[in-house]
Amino acid sequence: MPDAECAAVTAPQVSIVIAAYCSRAQHLSVALRSALAQRGAQIEVLIGDDSPDDRLRSLARDADARLLYQHNQPALGVARNHWALFTRARGEFIVVLNHDDWLAPDFVPTLLDALTRQPEAVLAFCDHWIIDTAGRRQSTETDANSRAWGRATLAPGLHRPFEQLLAAQTIPMAMGTMFRRAALPELLPAHAGPAYDLWLTYLLARDGRGAFYVPRRLSAWRSHPDNLTTGAGLPWLQGAAECWWAVARDPVFRDIRPTALAKAADAYSACAVRAWRDGRRTACIGFALRSLRARFSRRGLAALLMLPWLPRSAEQLRPGARTIAKA
Repeated sequence: MPDAECAAVTAPQVSIVIAAYCSRAQHLSVALRSALAQRGAQIEVLIGDDSPDDRLRSLARDADARLLYQHNQPALGVARNHWALFTRARGEFIVVLNHDDWLAPDFVPTLLDALTRQPEAVLAFCDHWIIDTAGRRQSTETDANSRAWGRATLAPGLHRPFEQLLAAQTIPMAMGTMFRRAALPELLPAHAGPAYDLWLTYLLARDGRGAFYVPRRLSAWRSHPDNLTTGAGLPWLQGAAECWWAVARDPVFRDIRPTALAKAADAYSACAVRAWRDGRRTACIGFALRSLRARFSRRGLAALLMLPWLPRSAEQLRPGARTIAKA
């Protein structure tokens, strides 16, 4: 068989990408096993490791020919690591899997079937479980999460356009979505940082096609203190703020501009709080001014004046904050 025909036969349909950084070996092992256990589809699993050393390489060594490991030196950072993985992906469809989460065996075939049957959909997504550090399902928290982000009552099937799903942060891009690789823009903004998944949802929504919802819990998000969104550090908050500001200025999303401005204002004021606590007074003022530019609010004004009623916890000001932090 000619080389071109061999490549066509062996080319994966779906690329599952995992960005690792100082990952717990037991959690990454669970994620890898779940990715490799997908039924009825040709897949590849790409790991981009930003850790200081390559000790995680041993998890990928001789495990499966479909698993490809790369150690990044120097480290790329969360957003650039994911984008490098997207660039290397060969599949027609891409799935982002956090290094400490897992996929049910029928995650890929279910969402792949939806996208194959619905060419007008740029992505397909499902609901997901919340699990604790040991991997136990948290039913009460999961139900609350599904309600909070609008998936509990969301109609199954195609939503086109899906700007309202973007505004409500309904789509769990980093733990429950498959999207078309051809729809990726060339670059992700450098300031996206840990909020790369929000940026990716926004950029895919610009494609003009729809989002297909499968109302099943086919994946799990692990809740623990080391999680990027659980920690909600300044880079994540700033990345989210810049994303909502971009959405607000984008004429494609004029119908959700008020929501985007409100989220940008809240996120920038949260940045101001975090910068103040980190001793970065000048940055605090800058973020407060950006918050007020997006929307006048008592929070933004308090951050600007550094008044004593500034909220004690940045958790209160997390953009889109609800009982459960992750969509």
